Amino acid sequence: MTDIKNKFAVVVVSCDKYSDLWKPFFQLFGRFWLDCPFNVYLLSNEVIANIPRVKNLLIGEDISWSDNLIKGVSQLKEKNIFLVLDDLFLFDFVNSQKILEVFDWIIKSKANYVRLNPFPRPDRQYNKLVGVVSKGTIYRTSTVSSVWKKDVLLNLLKPGESAWDFEVYGTVRSNSYDGFYSTWENHFPIINTVIKSKWQRKAVKKITSLGIDIDLTVREVMTPLETIVFYFGRMRSKLLKLFPAKYRGGIKDFVLRGRYNYKSTLSK
Repeated sequence: MTDIKNKFAVVVVSCDKYSDLWKPFFQLFGRFWLDCPFNVYLLSNEVIANIPRVKNLLIGEDISWSDNLIKGVSQLKEKNIFLVLDDLFLFDFVNSQKILEVFDWIIKSKANYVRLNPFPRPDRQYNKLVGVVSKGTIYRTSTVSSVWKKDVLLNLLKPGESAWDFEVYGTVRSNSYDGFYSTWENHFPIINTVIKSKWQRKAVKKITSLGIDIDLTVREVMTPLETIVFYFGRMRSKLLKLFPAKYRGGIKDFVLRGRYNYKSTLSK
């Protein structure tokens, strides 16, 4: 498995306006994945982060999430990319042997995509390690803890798109590819820390309980009302997951069309 370490790059996707997250993010990353055997890159614009064992991947002007990622990933020699988002902090230990087992399988199977955080879970059995993420399923190109064949990622990225756009419209584009999977186990335990540029209240409590300081002068903490609205949205997502995977995309499209038609009626 020694050769695997040179075939994968861990890319923490960020930008300069989120530089206040870097210190707590990498403090927890270093604590919970101390023996990470891969090159770790921080994708940002122009600000250099002086973080031990982390390579700066500077891409210049902040154009869009997808433009930034295309420019950054294109610079790397590694053929497989483990995407890690800057606002998703580790809160428990990563088992490197399990990660290497999955990555070894990725190389041998020539998989195009594997999600290490099975939310939503794969919709079809493949083996004990992974399940299939079928064509037509919702959020097939979820960026959360996702491992990509670099060429496939670059082919699916479209200039001008946000991360949200990519997960929605990239999912449709991904239907031209087979080889999309998700692990059955959660191999990368993370907590979502920032919602719409604000710290999530639960995350602040969790991070500080781990002895990590957060600079709350740079960005605000969500209000109790904002927190309620956010969790209401999560409840809707969980309800959607109760439906078979093959129907979720159609249900979501139906809801979005209804919301659009309602707004159009109000504007008349």
